[in-house]
Formats: sequence, C-alpha cells, structure tokens
Amino acid sequence: MTIVFANLRGRTAHATGAGAFAVSAVALIAGCSNSSVLDLKVGDCIQLPNTETAVTIDRTSCSEEHRGEVSAVVKTNPNGADDAFPGASKLNSQAEEACVSSFTDYVGSDYVTSSLDVSWLVPTEQSWKDGDRHIACVVYAQGDQKLTQSVKDSNL
Repeated sequence: MTIVFANLRGRTAHATGAGAFAVSAVALIAGCSNSSVLDLKVGDCIQLPNTETAVTIDRTSCSEEHRGEVSAVVKTNPNGADDAFPGASKLNSQAEEACVSSFTDYVGSDYVTSSLDVSWLVPTEQSWKDGDRHIACVVYAQGDQKLTQSVKDSNL
C-alpha cells in the first residue's frame, strides 16, 4: 500500500516530496505492534512510516502518542478479483472523495474547519496483484503534532 498525505487545504502537510508522503515499515516504538497494512481497521491508532510504500505499519494504543487514526476503510472501484489495476491517480481520486466525505462522521467536526487533516493508504500495483482492494483513510494531526487520544467524535 501507499500512503498519500495530500495538502488538500493549503496546509503544511507532513511531507517529504511534492505534496505527498508515503509509508513503509518503520522500527518498532515502545507500546506498538507491527502488523500488515491489509489488517487495518477503523479506530486503529498508528505511527506513520516515512517512506512511500509499506507492507507493515505500527499500531499503538490511542492513549499513547501516535500520528494517525484509521477513520474509514472503503472498497476500491473496481474491486473484483480479476479487475485490472486502475492506476495510482484513479485510486487517489477515489480515496480523496471517500476520506474527505467520511471525515465529519468520524471526527464530529467539519473537515474544512477541523484542526485535523486526512490522508489515505491505497493499494500499489503489487498489492493489487495480491488481492488488495481497500483504501484506508487516516486522520492525523497537522505538522509534527502527535495525538494522545482517539479522534473519534472528538470535534477537533
């Protein structure tokens, strides 16, 4: 999977490149468990890796310092086992629409006025070949801020 940290509102996104940031496996942090990105579920609090692709991601308790929280997991379109990889651009467009649309229901405040931002994990061409057909939306604190509680219904 690839994680994209889009700068959707002209905010300073936590990025290493031209408006995007992606994930990879990262060293374990105390209190974290390393697990497959394919196993992410709504409500999982995570540490954001710092490279473009990831096979594993560090989960942690939401009461521990963390960088993001999975706010939605949605199926890609197409999502059939025999469907061809639609391409990163199409998947990112689907992800932006789904993740921004689901933001208010999860956080409890409007995306435009929130102090939080949203990004997403999308399948790579390789993970697509392995059956990956989900987009994981990730709500995160802006800049280098860390979260120390769940953002679910936080109105932040």
